[in-house]
Amino acid sequence: MAHMRWMGLDHGTKNIGIAFTDDLEILASPFEVWPNQGEASLARLARLAKEEGAQALLVGLPLHKDGAESATAPLARKFGEALRDRTGLPLVFWDERLTSVEAERLLAARGVKAKDRKARLDAAAAAVMLADLIETRRAKGRAVGSAEV
Repeated sequence: MAHMRWMGLDHGTKNIGIAFTDDLEILASPFEVWPNQGEASLARLARLAKEEGAQALLVGLPLHKDGAESATAPLARKFGEALRDRTGLPLVFWDERLTSVEAERLLAARGVKAKDRKARLDAAAAAVMLADLIETRRAKGRAVGSAEV
């Protein structure tokens, strides 16, 4: 059976949340939150993707409740495309609506203190998006080893 390890990114103007799936696309786990330092972040993330064996990228796309792209969506698109160009990995943009709310809820349910949640929120949101991707791919019967959604 082919394996597919996804790297999920919650791109923000201040921070970037990072998460990964396992090779079998069963679990999505928060990794770290890094400050967004533009080009330097892209170089670091490209190295991390290689070190962690990522085979595809998922970048959160900020949308309004009606589904229209928000004012920061072009920044997320530019970021994702630049990282794709650096890594050569397939790229999927993912609706990130309500991921921070879900991530906050999950962190609270796991007993993470409120003061510690903020520092971990972006990585948890990236993991929520990856979990949604895994569920969607499973429901559609997508083969592991393919970046098709």
